[in-house]
Amino acid sequence: MSATVSVGRNGIELDGQPFYLLSGCIHYFRWPRAEWRPLLEQARWAGLNTIDTVIPWNRHEPQPGVFDFSDEADLGAFLDLCHELGLKAIVRPGPYICAEWENGGLPAWLTASGDVRLRTDDPAFITAVLRWFDTLMPILAPRQHTRGGPIILCQIENEHWASGVYGADEHQLTLARAALERGIEVPQYTCMGATPGYPEFRNGWSGIAEKLVQTRQLWPDNPMIVSELWSGWFDNWGGQRQTRKTAAKLDITLHQLTAVGCAGFSHWMWAGGTNFGYWGGRTVGGDLIHMTTSYDYDAPVDEYGRLTEKALVARRHHLFLSCFGAALSAVLADAVHGGITVIPPAAIAGRSEGGAQPYRTVRASPTAPPAWRDFCATFLANPSLEATTYEVFMPSGEHLSVEVEPTSIRPIFANLPLGESGITIASHTGRILGYWPEQGTLVIYGREGEQGSLTLRLPSSPDGVYADDAGLTGRVTLCNDLLRIDYWITAEGRRIEVDWEDHALLIELLPQMLAERYGSQPLPPPSQPRRTILTTRAFAVVEATDDAGWQPIAAPAPLEQLGCPYGYGWYRAEIELDTPLNTTIAAPELRDRALVLINGEFAGVLGVAPTGPRYTLALDLPAGRHDLRLLVDNLGRFNYGLNLGERKGLLAPLYLDGNQVDISAGWYAYWQEVQFAGEAVANIKPWAARPDASNVHLSRFAWAGPMVWLIRPIEVQAGRRYRVHITGDRNSGAFFVNGVAVERFSRHRSGGLIDADITDLLQPGTNTLALQILNYAGAPWRATLISYDANQPLPAQWSFRAGVTVSDQPAPPTGPAFVQAVFARADLPAAIQRLALRPGTLDKGQIWLNGQNCGRFWQIGPQEAYKLPVSWLAAHNELLLFVEQQRSGAVELVYE
Repeated sequence: MSATVSVGRNGIELDGQPFYLLSGCIHYFRWPRAEWRPLLEQARWAGLNTIDTVIPWNRHEPQPGVFDFSDEADLGAFLDLCHELGLKAIVRPGPYICAEWENGGLPAWLTASGDVRLRTDDPAFITAVLRWFDTLMPILAPRQHTRGGPIILCQIENEHWASGVYGADEHQLTLARAALERGIEVPQYTCMGATPGYPEFRNGWSGIAEKLVQTRQLWPDNPMIVSELWSGWFDNWGGQRQTRKTAAKLDITLHQLTAVGCAGFSHWMWAGGTNFGYWGGRTVGGDLIHMTTSYDYDAPVDEYGRLTEKALVARRHHLFLSCFGAALSAVLADAVHGGITVIPPAAIAGRSEGGAQPYRTVRASPTAPPAWRDFCATFLANPSLEATTYEVFMPSGEHLSVEVEPTSIRPIFANLPLGESGITIASHTGRILGYWPEQGTLVIYGREGEQGSLTLRLPSSPDGVYADDAGLTGRVTLCNDLLRIDYWITAEGRRIEVDWEDHALLIELLPQMLAERYGSQPLPPPSQPRRTILTTRAFAVVEATDDAGWQPIAAPAPLEQLGCPYGYGWYRAEIELDTPLNTTIAAPELRDRALVLINGEFAGVLGVAPTGPRYTLALDLPAGRHDLRLLVDNLGRFNYGLNLGERKGLLAPLYLDGNQVDISAGWYAYWQEVQFAGEAVANIKPWAARPDASNVHLSRFAWAGPMVWLIRPIEVQAGRRYRVHITGDRNSGAFFVNGVAVERFSRHRSGGLIDADITDLLQPGTNTLALQILNYAGAPWRATLISYDANQPLPAQWSFRAGVTVSDQPAPPTGPAFVQAVFARADLPAAIQRLALRPGTLDKGQIWLNGQNCGRFWQIGPQEAYKLPVSWLAAHNELLLFVEQQRSGAVELVYE
C-alpha cells in the first residue's frame, strides 16, 4: 500500500488512518546543531508527533544565487533527524515566514536596488522566489511522507491576509503551483490566507477554540486545526518580559480546543531558541519593537532546552490526545447539546462565590460511529481562585460530585470507548491521562488526596480483580459487566489489575506530578546557578581611526546597496572648513542608530533610543580638517506588515541647521460630535472649534473609546524640510496634514509607527496635524518633529566601510571598543545545562564566542543574560564583545 497524506473535514489522515496533529514549532536555525537531537528527543517524550518549522530564505541565500545549508542551516539533516526519531514534519517555505525573524525571512538584497513588490506576483519577486524554490524543493520533495520521509504538510506563504499587500491573493496560488511543479505532493494549507481549494488553518490564543467553531460554521468542510497556538510571546528591547501567558491558561486553552473538536494544533513556539548574529527582526507597534537576542518566547522548553511548567501541562494533554484525539475530535466537532446535567454550586454571600456554567456539555450526534453513539461529555469550567464542586448527573442517572481545581477545566465523559478493547468508561470523576492498548493500561490522575470514582463497562466478566493496596479492597465492586472503583489519590499511586483468561487491564491511579512524568525517568532537580567574574582587556576598533579600506561614495546610501545588509556599517564624512562651524546637524533618514565620532572622539548617539528618538546633534568645529564617522547599527528589519523590505543605514546626507521638537504635548482631543463628521475633522482649526479636551499629552491621555481625533497646530518656516516621527500602540487609524491623508495605519500596516516627510503638504505659517486613532485605550504615544535646511547638506567627502574589526592596540578612553575575556573549559563543570554571559554595565554591542556570533546585547531590559552554546566551547575559549560606549565593569559567566 502506498503512503498517503490527506486533509479533510475531520483533520489529517496518514495512509488512510486518522492522525491527530500534536505538533510543536522548533526553528532548526535558532539552535546549535548539537542541540537538535536532545530537543527532538525531548519533544517526542512530551508526546509530540510532529515538528513544525519555517524555512528562512535569507539565511539560506545570503547573496543572489549563493546558498548555504551548512551547520545549523542544514535543513535536510534536521528533517532526517526528525524521521529517525519517529517524528513527522510540517515545512513552511514561505517565502515570507514572519517568525520575528529579520525581514520576515526575505533576503535584504531583494530590495537593495529598484522597487520590488514583495509578497505579490511582481515578476522581479517571482523570478527570485522560483530560483529559491528550485534549490529548496529538491531538499523537501524526497523527504515527504509519500516518499518514505517525515514531511506531511506544506504551508503556502504565511498569514497572507496580514501582509498589508491587499489584492494580491492570487500570489498564494502562484506559490502553491510552484511547489506542486517542483514535486510537493503532500497537502498544502493556508493560515490567515483562505484560498479556494486549500484547507485554512487558524492561528491564535485567547478565543482560539471559538474561532475554530466560527470557521466550521462558515466553511463546514474545513478542518479544525490550529497552525499556531501562541502559548508564549516574544520579547523586545526595552519592553516588558513576556510571561503573561501562564501554564494554567495553556491548560484551559487545550481543554477548550479538545471540547470543540479541534483535530490538532502546533505550539508556536515549542522551543524558541536564540537570534544569533544579526537575525532578530522587528515588528509593528513602535520604534523599539526590535527582537531581543533571546527568542525564549516563554515557551514550554526554554532557550537552554530545559522543560518548563508549560511543557508538563502540555504533555498531559498530548498523552490523552494521542490516545483518544483522532476519534474523539470528530465526535465532539459534530456533537449536539445535552446528555449530561450539571448543577454548579450557588453563590452564598460571605461563603461561596458560586460556580460557572460548563464550557461545553454535549452528546454524540446520530451520525457518530456506532461505538460512540452513547457518548456524552461535559467540560466543567472553574475560573475562580478556589476549588468548586459541581453536581453532575450522568445519562445513566448516576450522580457524581466533581471538584474542579481553581482556574481550570475538568472534562467528564460518559460512555467513552477504550479503543477496540470493548471496554467503555461509563463514568469518572478523575482526569484521564490515556489508554494504551499494547500494554492494556488505563491511567487516571488527580491531586494528591483527591477522592474519586471510576466505573468501567466490561465486555465480559473478568476472572479476577486485584488491587495492590489493601485499602482499596472494599472499594472495588463488580456487578455484572460494571466495575466500579472508589479511590483516593496517594503520593505513590495505586494499581488495579483486571484479568481475563488471555488478557488483562491495568488501571493506574496517579497523582498529577507522576502523571506528568509518566513512562519516563524522573526529571533531574534544578541546579543552583554559579557565577565566575572574568578578567577582561579592552582593544581599539580598527575602523574608528584607520584611513585605509574605505569605499568612496557620492553620498550616504542604504547599507544594502553598499554590500552590508546586516550588522554594523561605517559612514565617514571628511570635512574641510575655511571658517568655524557652529550648528546642529540633522540625520532625518537614519535607520536605526548611529554612534557619532568626531576626530576620533565620541560625540553622541543618533537614532532610536528608550527615551525617544534623537535625530539632531550639536556640532562645534573650528576651521580646518575634520573627520566625522557614524557607526550605524541595523537593529533588524520589519518581519510583519506593510514595511517589509525597509532599507537600513544612513539613507540621506546630514544637514545643517537642524532642529528637533517633541510635539507630544499641545494636542486638542475630539471624540463626541466629530465622530459623525468623517475625515472633514482632519482639517479642523483647533482655535475655531470647541475641543472635548485641550493641551493633551499623547503619553498620558487618560481616555478610552471607539475613536478619538487628536489635532495639533505647528508653525512652519519657508525653505525648510519637515519630517514627523510618531510612535505608539498598534491601533488602526490615520494621520493627516492639513486635511490630506499621509498614512493610514493598522496592526498589519505601519501600526504604531509613522515616519514621513510632510514638507510638500505644508505652507509657511500655521499648519494642522491630525491623528485619528480607533479603539484608543490610553496607551502612550509620542510625536517628534524634525526640521532642517535641505539646501545645506554637510559639506563633506563621503566614504563607507562595513563591519567592526578588533585591533591589537589598547582602546582609547572613549568611544567603541572590543572587550576580550578568556577562560578554560576545564574551569567549568563537565555537565552544563545552561551557560550564559552577563555583560553587567557594558551598554550595547555584540558577542562572539570563539569567533561565532552569539548575538546583540543591549542593557535596557528585559534581557540580562545571553546564551553561550556549550557545543561552541573549546578547550581554551575567547569571548570577544564589541562595546559601543561603556566598556568598564564586571563581565560574568553564569552556569548551572
